[in-house]
Amino acid sequence: MRSFFFIASAFIRPPLWAGMLLLIATPLSFAELTVSYVTVTPQAEFSTNRVYAGTSRAARRAELGFKRGGEVATVVVDLGDSVAAGQLLAQLDTRALASDLRRAQSEAVLAAANRRSASAQTELAANTERRVRALRANGNVSQQAFDEAHLQYRVSRAQLEVAQASLGRAQAAVEAMEVALSEAEIRSPFGGVIQARHVDEGSQIGPGSPALSLVETSKREAHIGIPESAVTSLTVGDAYTINWQNVSASAQLRSLLPEVNPNTRTVTAVFTVADQRIPLGAVVELSLRQRVPGNGFWVPIDALTAMDRGLWGVFIIDAENIVQQRLVEIVHNEGDRAFVRGLLSTSDRVVATGTQRIVAGQRVIPIAAQMTISAR
Repeated sequence: MRSFFFIASAFIRPPLWAGMLLLIATPLSFAELTVSYVTVTPQAEFSTNRVYAGTSRAARRAELGFKRGGEVATVVVDLGDSVAAGQLLAQLDTRALASDLRRAQSEAVLAAANRRSASAQTELAANTERRVRALRANGNVSQQAFDEAHLQYRVSRAQLEVAQASLGRAQAAVEAMEVALSEAEIRSPFGGVIQARHVDEGSQIGPGSPALSLVETSKREAHIGIPESAVTSLTVGDAYTINWQNVSASAQLRSLLPEVNPNTRTVTAVFTVADQRIPLGAVVELSLRQRVPGNGFWVPIDALTAMDRGLWGVFIIDAENIVQQRLVEIVHNEGDRAFVRGLLSTSDRVVATGTQRIVAGQRVIPIAAQMTISAR
């Protein structure tokens, strides 16, 4: 009985090759999917953010030294001290200069006394000359007496001029010693902070050698190199945003230096920065929105599919809602979109998302996305 059932079942069950023939005979088909698309429009250019780096600097910085050499007597400031304009910072030993000043002042007093004496003698000689002249006109004195009085008056005037010159020279000597004393001290030319201290009390220092470094902290600048092609997008006097780490500060473009750096081929843009949170010497960044000429289309990043040999493609939906593939070249990408050029036409419907679920030749149900990709 079992043998008969087995033989009967073998004749009733359809053979395996019959199912294979059935599958081959059935035409391939794909289930219709709902996909979102965006309509692209051609663009003659695209805009992008370019970031340029530079450094923050003090608006003014000075290496302070003595105009005259000597021994340092006092240094009244230290590193990091804030100073005001005109404040005394350091001083040389001025005992010898003070002695020379007192001597010059004494000589000036003596010269002034000599001038007063010469002035009195000149006044007396002038009066005598007038009286003798009057007597001579009446014939009461000889010509010899008149000549002597006149010459004495001229001698007195010459002596007065010598005394006047001596007084001027003495006063100039006093002023020179006062200048020498002022040059024996360092005063802050502007308000700021002591950045460096190179000498201490008792040190010998030569004229012009740096003793202190002073930087201005109330005014800061940012020096940023801008490519020659991007300089035209800047306007002197306009406000821009300078970034440092998590700090964003408003900065005004003060000037564009005329010379191009031969190594970097950039123009230095100088910005005035009022924000005190950006330290001096920090690396800062400037973000500029620039327009770049070039024909192409904006598409969503998710619309791009990787092809062989490093190429990229997008899916478009034709008039019969059939998916087709187009090769494109990525020119620029930012955020969630890319600027591409290739085999696209005006008003093409580009599949925006879900490209991994479809293949070329598949029929889909298209639904327009919320926004149309275009230039920003």
